[in-house]
Formats: sequence, structure tokens, C-alpha cells
Amino acid sequence: MHQNIYSPVAFLAVASNGLLIELNQVAQTLFSLPEFLLKDTAKHNFKVNLHQLFKLDERLPVSDLNNIKIIINQQYYLLQIIDNIERLILIIQPVNYLKNSLIIENRVHQQAFDVFTASSLTMQKLIKQAKAFSRQSEPLLISGSTGSGKDLLALTCHQYSQRGDQIFLGLNCAAMPDEVVESELYGHAPGAYPGAVDGKKGFFEQANGGSVLLDGIDEMSYRMQTKLIRFINDGSFRRVGDDNEVRVNVRIICATKVDLYSLVKQGKFREDLYYRLNVLPLSLPDLKDRQDDIIALAVYFINEFANKHGILPPILSQSAEQALLSYSWPGNVRELKNILYSALAQLNSAQLTEKDILLPKKMESILQLTDNNIEGKTLDEMTKQFEKQILQQLYQTYPSSRKLSKRLGISHTAVANKLREYGIGK
Repeated sequence: MHQNIYSPVAFLAVASNGLLIELNQVAQTLFSLPEFLLKDTAKHNFKVNLHQLFKLDERLPVSDLNNIKIIINQQYYLLQIIDNIERLILIIQPVNYLKNSLIIENRVHQQAFDVFTASSLTMQKLIKQAKAFSRQSEPLLISGSTGSGKDLLALTCHQYSQRGDQIFLGLNCAAMPDEVVESELYGHAPGAYPGAVDGKKGFFEQANGGSVLLDGIDEMSYRMQTKLIRFINDGSFRRVGDDNEVRVNVRIICATKVDLYSLVKQGKFREDLYYRLNVLPLSLPDLKDRQDDIIALAVYFINEFANKHGILPPILSQSAEQALLSYSWPGNVRELKNILYSALAQLNSAQLTEKDILLPKKMESILQLTDNNIEGKTLDEMTKQFEKQILQQLYQTYPSSRKLSKRLGISHTAVANKLREYGIGK
């Protein structure tokens, strides 16, 4: 493991009305701001004037302050401003440190974000923002619909950061009992649980110096949210069943498919945790809002499939392109990949056409009652026939019994039995 280097990068988050939302220790020291702001910034209604803070001409619009050099305490800094409409995020880096960071950036995972297809302006803006956020040490909050690529963005941000050569671990918090989440994240001492003879290091301890992704943070219980706040505050925790404090240096990355603030208003998510996590927010757009990326992504997945199977990649016909562009993609990038993989697995030609791609909208034409498919069959036989077709189609978008059971609103066991009965997913 590499020794961690103290980061002299300051950051401030300021609301549109000038209220200070968040800051780190470096910013508090650099600008001689009151120390009590570090503990609960939002509570104090502390206003800042950016022009006075940086000793700049009041006539300069805020948009002109981005990427300019400023002098603080006789030292040059680079000021970067990211406008998130509701807030401004200010990143202030010493010029000498920035030069060193760029050297590290060129050395470690410089092409990390190349895995993203970003022809659309929406994605280009997101990638630019993600690169800037990756360089910081504060928590990242990634939001986006199911299948939009939140876990991939989290990993990429880690790889692009100065922690890129350290450990990255991810835990899906959805539908996990508190005892499991607590043991996985914080570890446990010998004898903490019945049968737990040996102790265990949790994710935070294992990833010391690196990053930990908490996927499905919106489903974390109130009790575990409270424990997470304590860890974010000072980086220390206790293993389950242990009285000794453990201190680590880990960057928290959280992912959610729902609006966390709406959960705050419903009393289902701690407001203080929300404001600690929502410092560097990244929002992945739905695929339907990335029209310029759809064909490029399709070609990428076709080439990926061909490379895996040692075949020449088929050509995507114009009719297939039009079909892909006209579909709404509720399952986002994951659905696009699954549907293309399903089509390619059955393809026997050098061209992928519209008829080869089975989009869900084609289900209406598939699931039609005709004399041919009901002739001489009992109601039970006809029901099973259509049930199989529905499962085959939906399995492309929800390729596991757990995901499919959630989509259909029936038990995981029932779905698993039906997939086994019809030979789907083997």
C-alpha cells in the first residue's frame, strides 16, 4: 500500500443565495473562517461574498472566475468553479500541487474515463464534472436510474483519482439486514457472533487508502445511517464486539436510484447524512436523453461481444440503428447491452438488422392470439406458452431471478422455478 499524501486542496459549496453549505478543513484554515462551520455548516446561515473572499473585482461575473489564478497569502492558486444551478462548488488548488497532481494523473489511469461513450453534450459535461470531482477526497454521490452505469462511474472516478492504485470495494446496501451491513463495512471481533471464532476486517479497513462504494444508499436503515455519519466525521469506527477504535483514510462513494432529498422530506433518510453526502453530486442521464450516444454504445457492445467470442463484428444496418434510436430504453445502458447480446448470440449473418433485435415493443406482436398458436391447446398449455414468452423477453432486461422477481412482483423462488422449468437463463 502506498503512503497517503495530505491534500492541500480546499473546497467550498455555496448556495445560490450566498449561504455556505459545506467546506473542508483546508478551506476553513486558508480563508480564516470560523471553526464552528466545520461541524454543522448549514445550521449557522453563514453568508460568503465570493469576490471579497478572493479579493476580486465585484464587477466580474461569477462565470468569469472559473479557471483563473488567484493569490492567497502570497501563494498562487487555481480557482475552479462548478455551477450546479442550486449551488456553486469551488475548488482551490495550489499551483505547485496542481502540477504534481497532473504528473500523477498522467501516470495512474489517465484513460480511466475512456470506458464511457460521450458523444452527447450531456455526457461530455458529466465526464468533465466527474474528472474534477474525482480529484477530491470528499464523498461522491452518484444518482441515476437503474442500468445507467452508476457502479461503473464510481469505479472510474476511483481509478482517475490519486487513490487509483489503491483498493476499491463495493457493497450493495439494498435489502441487507443491519447485522450484515455492519459486519461487512466495519468488521467484527472474534466471538462477536455465534460461531465467529476469528475476527474479520470490514470493507473500510480493507480499503484503507482507497475507496468504498455504498450502492443503494437510499435503502440503508436509519441506524446504519447514524453509524455512517460518525465514520464520515472522523474516519474512525469500532469493529462489532470490539472496544478499540480503528482509524482509516477511505473515500466514500454512494450511489442511489432515487432522489435522496425526497426521502429526507419523508423522514426516511437522515438530513444531516444527506448534506454530508451531497457535496459532490453526479447525476447520470437516462439513455433516452443521450440520443447521440446510442449507436456508438451499440457498436461498442457489438465489438465487445465479437472480441469475447473470437468472431468478426457484424455490421449494424440502418434499419437496426433506427429501431434502437426509436426505442425509449427504460432499462438504460444495461438493457441495450442485454438486448444486443441476445441478438448476437442467435445471429447467423454478417449484418445485424432490425428483425434480429427483439425490443420489448415487439412483444405486442409476439403475444397475439392466433389460430396457429392456440389450436388444440388447453387453457393451461396456452397460459404456459405465453408465460414462457414473457419471461424470455423480460429476462433480457432483468437477467437474474432476483431482478425479475422484483419486476414481476412475485417471489424470487417462484421466478427461479419458472426459469428452471422453461430452461431460461441456462
